[in-house]
Amino acid sequence: LGSLTPSSWVPRPSLRTSGSSASSMLRLRGGVEIEEMDEGTDFESLNSAVQQLKQDPELLHKPELRTFREYLTSLGATLPPKPSVPESQGGEEVKAEAPNADETMEEEDKQEEEEEEEEEEAEDDDVEIIPEELGDVDTVPTMGDTSREPADDDFAKSAELKGNAMEALAGGEVEMAVTLFSQVIDLTPNANAFASRGQAFLKIKKPVAALRDAEKALEINPDSAKALKVKGRAEGLLGRWTEAVKSLNAGQAIDFDEDTAEFHKEIQPRADKIHRKEAKDRAKRQKAELKEREKELKRRKEEAIKRRQQEMEEEEAAAKAQGGMPGMGGMGGMPGAPPGMENLFSDPEIMAAMSNPKIQQALMEMQTGGPAAMAKYASDPEVMNIMMKLQSKMGGMGGGPPGGMGGMGGMPGMGGMGGMPGMGGMGGMPGMGGMGGMPGMGGMGGMGGMPGDEVD
Repeated sequence: LGSLTPSSWVPRPSLRTSGSSASSMLRLRGGVEIEEMDEGTDFESLNSAVQQLKQDPELLHKPELRTFREYLTSLGATLPPKPSVPESQGGEEVKAEAPNADETMEEEDKQEEEEEEEEEEAEDDDVEIIPEELGDVDTVPTMGDTSREPADDDFAKSAELKGNAMEALAGGEVEMAVTLFSQVIDLTPNANAFASRGQAFLKIKKPVAALRDAEKALEINPDSAKALKVKGRAEGLLGRWTEAVKSLNAGQAIDFDEDTAEFHKEIQPRADKIHRKEAKDRAKRQKAELKEREKELKRRKEEAIKRRQQEMEEEEAAAKAQGGMPGMGGMGGMPGAPPGMENLFSDPEIMAAMSNPKIQQALMEMQTGGPAAMAKYASDPEVMNIMMKLQSKMGGMGGGPPGGMGGMGGMPGMGGMGGMPGMGGMGGMPGMGGMGGMPGMGGMGGMGGMPGDEVD
């Protein structure tokens, strides 16, 4: 408002009723003049209000000051920002939610539709539209018998009646023309007779009856220009703009006339508006369908992520459940496992072998089957490779014949597993006895109980 400093005070009488005091005009820069307030105006209240707004500019956004805001904006003033949303009862600031883009668009579309409807109503006031319930005659006239072959006399009499009907129609005797055309239809039902009677119905504002005759005429002759034009005019009187334009275009393409062109010109803008609205409705439907598809894809994606997370949790729980007896690393272990055992169970190759049914069966048979079992697997490279790897991890090379490979130091309490000549025995797990072997093999005792278990 600083730019609206008065450049001069110009006293100028105003038109007032008797008893009113004179006023002066305040001329602003740019030649804008506003009337000065009367001396009786409450300047103190105005000044007080302005002082309040200076102290708390956010008050300007109160709903009751809307008119004042609009006035300031029209003068080019810059309003202070809107106040933030007050804090909630919990003390945390509540952020104002940004308006949803879809909701805003829907509001705009709704407002635009309302404006278009108002415009259409205003335009429709200039065009006569006849309700269907008022657009038909009380008694449906004869539609003739198109399957009957007319006699020679029928054609002659029909021609005479048609001439009389045309004269009656030209003279304004529409009811008489309708009756005469109905007689022609009874004698010789043809497209021209139906179209002519339809024209007569249009004269008395009966578009439903006219449309019925025009459609019957087009059944007989689809290329009847007269029937197409009657159909278009009847549809126009019923407010069916797009159908009317289509019918009139077809009729004019066969036989052009100025009267039909003038009527076509009147209804074309309304048909165009309907086409635009239909296109907009299609776009809205497509947008809504696209939005639904996106929502469905998002839902499926979230479900897939949730399902995968659940599977991972189940896999993790299953992996934990496959751990051994408590106390031995990740596999669990027997209490009192010797140093170095963690190396055994941290080797992925050994762990994979331990889950191999064949290796499991071989170890079990070696522990319980005696020398025969040892001999059985001595020539199996897969089993022997694992045995060699176990021996290297366990350390504790036992003695064998000179020059031979030392035995596998066993887990405490397990007797050394003798072997082929030169291979020492493999110790056992706590509480497990050794098992005897073939000559030259350290024996692997039988499996005893684990610590704390009673042994019979």
